Amino acid sequence: MPIFRFSFQKTKNLKYLYATRLTRELSNQLMFFFLPIYFFKLRFPFMSYFGLSPLKEGIFNVAIVYLLTYLVSFLSGILIAKILLKHGIKNGFLMGNLFYCLFILCLYFSVDNPYLVLTAAVIDGLQINFFWNSYYYYLSKNSSETKIGANLGFINFLLNLLSMVAPALGGLIVASLGFKTLFLLSLVIILGGVIFSLLLDDIKVKDKISFKEFFTWLKEPGFRRLSLSFAGRYFNDASINLWALYMFILLGSTKAVGYFYSLSLFLALFVSYAAGSFIDKNKGHKQFFISGSFLSFFWILRSFAVNIWSITVLNAADKLTASYHWLFFDRSWILRGKGREALSYFVYREMIYSFTAIIFWLVVAALFYFFVTAWQSLFVIAAVGVLLTLLIKEHKDAEVQI
Repeated sequence: MPIFRFSFQKTKNLKYLYATRLTRELSNQLMFFFLPIYFFKLRFPFMSYFGLSPLKEGIFNVAIVYLLTYLVSFLSGILIAKILLKHGIKNGFLMGNLFYCLFILCLYFSVDNPYLVLTAAVIDGLQINFFWNSYYYYLSKNSSETKIGANLGFINFLLNLLSMVAPALGGLIVASLGFKTLFLLSLVIILGGVIFSLLLDDIKVKDKISFKEFFTWLKEPGFRRLSLSFAGRYFNDASINLWALYMFILLGSTKAVGYFYSLSLFLALFVSYAAGSFIDKNKGHKQFFISGSFLSFFWILRSFAVNIWSITVLNAADKLTASYHWLFFDRSWILRGKGREALSYFVYREMIYSFTAIIFWLVVAALFYFFVTAWQSLFVIAAVGVLLTLLIKEHKDAEVQI
């Protein structure tokens, strides 16, 4: 069928970039979906002094870990950007993957010493800036303007292919062998990402990045609008993490969570493959607005999901719609990062993402502490977040515009 035949770019650097991302994502997908469950089940000795119920204590554990992660990410953004400027983007990939290895090692040993999760959170906050700012900069620099959608579509197709297997496998490993084995396997896999990152050609960047410039950009109406769309994206992504925890509480099994999430991703697989090429050729916002409206509505429906089949149908419908929506969104904001201030753009975007995360997890902690309808309130926040992503606009030229 013609719709499934699109041409993504296959340059040497992009092939290694795809391999780096996929290796990392396989490691990530095995455990990432279950990390909120792991944090939820941890017991920090100091938490016993607050006399919280098991549910509240578990949610506070999750919130504390992610708060620390993104606080470190926000505060280290400018410093790490200056390291990238000095040592090159290739070293950013290398450092990002090495820090990710340390992050997983800390998780491995945290099974016996829960406080190492806090060390892992600090390391995770650092690797976020090293890897993702390098990744998006490299992708934008090596992708032509007319092929970004196709390149993202190809990557997302392979990511969904991995995601069909990884959550189910991860859930099976946790249920039968425990979290230690899961972390060990993830560590072995991420070492492949270190190898692929060494094969990338280096890019030296000329840019000036500072908190002063960051706040100057925030004064621009166009960048504030873009920032709101980034914030909305994080509301959705973080709520997806907590949705996994919600399913675990409802179903009572990590194995079941993994199986049913993998099933829903299978249905979205070919939509991801075809959507990228379609977006490159059809840049109208109509489908984007429709898909965003549906995704927002699906978050509201999650409040009524009370059994296995309603969860599976919702997951499948969400993934089918999300495949198009997030490809359009990602293509739009990455395309705006092609130009002379590209690294500044991606660094400031990550800082906004991290600052939003800090606000989000503070709100989550407050919701579960004060309100009995915390889950429903969380789903409403996620629904609003998706609607905020509709603020994204695509500039006609390839320069960074704020």
